[in-house]
Amino acid sequence: MAYVTYALLYFARLNFSASLPLLSEELGYSKFTLGLIAGAFSISYALGQFIHGRLVDKYGPKRIILIGLLLSALMNVLFGYVNTLTPLIIIWAVNGYAQSAGWPAVIKLVSSRFKSELGKIGGLFGSCFLVGNMIAWPTLGYIASNYGWRMAFIIPSMVLVVLAILLYLTVEESAQKSGGKGSKQTLNFKKLLSSKGLIIISSAYILLQFIRSVFTLWAPSYLFERFRWPLEVAGYVAAFMPFGGIVGSIFSGWLSDRMKSCGRKSAICILTLSLSFTILTFHYIAGLSFEAGAVSFFLVGFTLYGPHVIISTVIPMEFGGNYGEASVAGFIDGMGYLGSMFAESFTGWLIDVHGWNGAMTFCLISSISAMLLTAFLYERKKIG
Repeated sequence: MAYVTYALLYFARLNFSASLPLLSEELGYSKFTLGLIAGAFSISYALGQFIHGRLVDKYGPKRIILIGLLLSALMNVLFGYVNTLTPLIIIWAVNGYAQSAGWPAVIKLVSSRFKSELGKIGGLFGSCFLVGNMIAWPTLGYIASNYGWRMAFIIPSMVLVVLAILLYLTVEESAQKSGGKGSKQTLNFKKLLSSKGLIIISSAYILLQFIRSVFTLWAPSYLFERFRWPLEVAGYVAAFMPFGGIVGSIFSGWLSDRMKSCGRKSAICILTLSLSFTILTFHYIAGLSFEAGAVSFFLVGFTLYGPHVIISTVIPMEFGGNYGEASVAGFIDGMGYLGSMFAESFTGWLIDVHGWNGAMTFCLISSISAMLLTAFLYERKKIG
């Protein structure tokens, strides 16, 4: 149920990305302005991660994620009826806070049940948001193209309400409180900030989140504007990125277990180096044909989400005993979304001023920097 819950949360998050071309056309906003709306989501999501990580460790995941689901549903309904910029920013920011309850809660649910082969388990479970991506993009693109962009916000809100009801009925409260010693610890933010290993790996995660933000937010627009593909087709092709991510996350989890004696950073470095080459290839061949676009997005997903999942899923499970699984997950993901806040508005400005070449250069620099940071600074065998 944790897997399904987090996957379906993406219907009430990626609808903004899938609707961007039509929303921009109707409301007349620049890409920088649209990036500000997305950035508002990211900053409130980041702050919410820090808060919800502690709340989940203290009160258990069920009640926290239920509140998040219902609040997110409400914000999506409101977004579908608003036309002016300030309310759009506020509503989408509140939606970001509501959505941030999801990741710490599901990590807590899963980590309380598995104590070995965490790379394999983390890789498999980490694919949940990629499944959400893969299903959401074409579905939301179809809804927006055929029923208008506003329905792409109203329909997902109904999905979240049904999901909240099912979660309430099927998840037992007692099963959530069986976590390890980290679940009983009281954690303060200063203690997390004092962990050198956690700060370094979170910084690498921020750089990967830059790239993820660019592709998640702008992928349909990239194909729609640069190659004049229909929005619905762009949504189908973009869905190959999370499909590649699913394969990549499973592979990376397996690889990190096999390379554990060398440190999980070895797997992260190999995949981030591959990502740099993939970004270059993507920019030059993605628009040649449907098949080239599909392969390009698949490879980006494979090489991006492999290291992304190791950092965001496996490391919190592995080191949660020291700090609390949900708290570590919330800290890392929260830091990543602080990066997204910058990346989304900055990339919108880059596209406005320097075109899509500027955005791809930004992704390439971020990828190389993440690899170098992990290779030369992240030396610790444990976060502490």
